[in-house]
Amino acid sequence: MRYVKLKKTDLSVSPICLGTVNYGTALSEADSKKQMSRFLDEGGNFIDTAQVYGAWGTAPEQFSEYVIGNWFEENKCRDKVVLATKGVHPKWEEMGKPRVNRKCIEEDLAASLRLLKTDYIDMYFLHRDDPNAPVAEIMECLDDMRKAGKIRHYGCSNWKLSRIKEAQAYCEENGLEGFVCNQLMWSLADINFYALPDKTFVLIDKETIDYCAKTDMNVMAYMSIAKGYFALRAAREKLPSGVADVYNNTSNDKIYEYAKSIVGEGRYSFMDLAFMYIMAEADFPAIPIASFDDMKQLNECIDCIGKPIPADAIKKLANLKKFTYWE
Repeated sequence: MRYVKLKKTDLSVSPICLGTVNYGTALSEADSKKQMSRFLDEGGNFIDTAQVYGAWGTAPEQFSEYVIGNWFEENKCRDKVVLATKGVHPKWEEMGKPRVNRKCIEEDLAASLRLLKTDYIDMYFLHRDDPNAPVAEIMECLDDMRKAGKIRHYGCSNWKLSRIKEAQAYCEENGLEGFVCNQLMWSLADINFYALPDKTFVLIDKETIDYCAKTDMNVMAYMSIAKGYFALRAAREKLPSGVADVYNNTSNDKIYEYAKSIVGEGRYSFMDLAFMYIMAEADFPAIPIASFDDMKQLNECIDCIGKPIPADAIKKLANLKKFTYWE
């Protein structure tokens, strides 16, 4: 497997990151562990989770990190994995109450380290932002955790570009490492932002792409296959309302028609094209995060990694994108 060197770090990662949002809840602990073992056996080494994943389940503690920690302990494989997790998400029952401050960062990181049964996190993300919180307190706290060896690098998720610039400027002025990675919503499919149930999601756009290229910011893309939108269309399945509302638009009609012509040639699937659109980004390292309902989907992902990227086709698909419909 080829690996991607993340800029401004010493981390080399598989070109697709294994997402674990449903581990221990929609996906059983046993099946979750099988996925991770299969991914690792095939050379995949990048796994993404979050302190809040599974908090909607019946377990007393967050399930995803708990399952991953058990897997590390059982397989003695922590040193083979580049591990990303995220903290300071609002509590589900208090989504309007930000938790981005030193106290919550320290508490969530401590909980993640305990559940994951590890002494360090390779890439620690702030899952949300609080625009009213001074960046000085936030960035000083993250860098303190890095200097203490609890995290190797840190990044942001669902931060607006203006806040990222403010935080990075503070770090540059004060000799801190700063964010090395931005995790946000990005896929081949264009998005109807007005239909998203969670308006705290931050979506990629051309300005963000330009910034990441200029500053060597690594990017991780969540919802990278748009919940299988194009494949579901091709299968003539009735789209769930949550998928149709978010992705049905004239831009995606054009993307779908061209993608269908490529898929019809027999070498690539819609999933391949979705992953390759992000993987083909030339100006900065871009890693799609992918979660799978079953082993068949995971195996398709592993097959995708070994295929050559059809550069001309991906470029044409990229040129069809409008990114976001706001209305």
